[in-house]
Amino acid sequence: MIEQIIENFNIDGKIIEVSENNSGNINSTYVVTIELPNKKIKKYLVQKINTNVFSEPYKLMKNIEDITDYLEIQMQKEGDTTHKVLKVIKTKSGKSLCYITNELGERDYYRVYEYIDNAVSYDNSTDKNIVYNTGKAFGNFQRLLQNYPIKRLTETIKDFHITDKRYRQLMEDIKIDSENRAMEVAPEIVFILMREEICSLITERLGTESIPLRVTHNDTKVNNVMMDKKTGDYLAVIDLDTVMPGSMLFDYGDGVRSTAASAKEDETDLDKVSLNLELFEAYTKGYLSEMANSITYEELSLMGESIRIITLELAIRFLNDYINGDTYFKTNYEKHNLDRARNQIALVKDIESKMEYIKSYIRKCYDEYHKKDKR
Repeated sequence: MIEQIIENFNIDGKIIEVSENNSGNINSTYVVTIELPNKKIKKYLVQKINTNVFSEPYKLMKNIEDITDYLEIQMQKEGDTTHKVLKVIKTKSGKSLCYITNELGERDYYRVYEYIDNAVSYDNSTDKNIVYNTGKAFGNFQRLLQNYPIKRLTETIKDFHITDKRYRQLMEDIKIDSENRAMEVAPEIVFILMREEICSLITERLGTESIPLRVTHNDTKVNNVMMDKKTGDYLAVIDLDTVMPGSMLFDYGDGVRSTAASAKEDETDLDKVSLNLELFEAYTKGYLSEMANSITYEELSLMGESIRIITLELAIRFLNDYINGDTYFKTNYEKHNLDRARNQIALVKDIESKMEYIKSYIRKCYDEYHKKDKR
């Protein structure tokens, strides 16, 4: 199958090895090693796109091609030869995808990227340097794209971080209660009800001068940054499928939530769930070292709240899925989504207990970097 796919792309040479990469949760990924006609070895990433999640793969790829082309131009302007951009390999007919008709008569879509050599990614890390470089990588990503013509971007997952809409959906599904689970989760529902007002803090002004629409990655986890094996510096931001118009607060808030949480999302011992302030500081410092001169005062004032809002949003999503019978998130046992929701609620509580320090550190860090960048 992989041989058949590779034949469609502008790749010369002989396949000498194919290995599956199981780190992703959505697309199927393979590393393909090719021996070129000159006997040199080159690697490529081959991905089958999950069309259940991304129903319009050509629009998805148009986003990625436009963004990577723009990033490359901006990096050339700055003379940045250290960092890299994902490189899309075209088919022999000049397209970004090829498709294979499967045994059900459906189209399976595949794309190919150049493999990034001498790089490593981490599923999670407590290393402050790695977390710092994760924040810096996503800050650099947004800074370079701050003047990108936002209207050219397609929304690949509708209303992905519209927290107030997810809140309203939860309330509607509680009323329906199709699986008779709402009574069981009454304490969790009350916790979320008491925080209704924060759900619209970002979205009510999104698209205005105070909270402008920006290019957002929307999956700012440490494993979506390739790090240099030798120097430890970031090399490239990857997994661009969820790149859409949004707020920088979505990316910053979720970046801190995912990199600075002390426990995995399904940890059931809630005493272990907290926000690691040292990792929060590292991510924030890396991010603002790139973005301090690009954000508005309103964005700055909401950075601390964004961590709480995005964490609450994920709690809402897990709880909603549990109430609906576990139809969206993959689960490993009966109450997996409920455990995840309780985990994120515990994290919200800890974030709230540390909010005064969080906001003061963000301001201190902002003051350190604001107007000091001479680029």
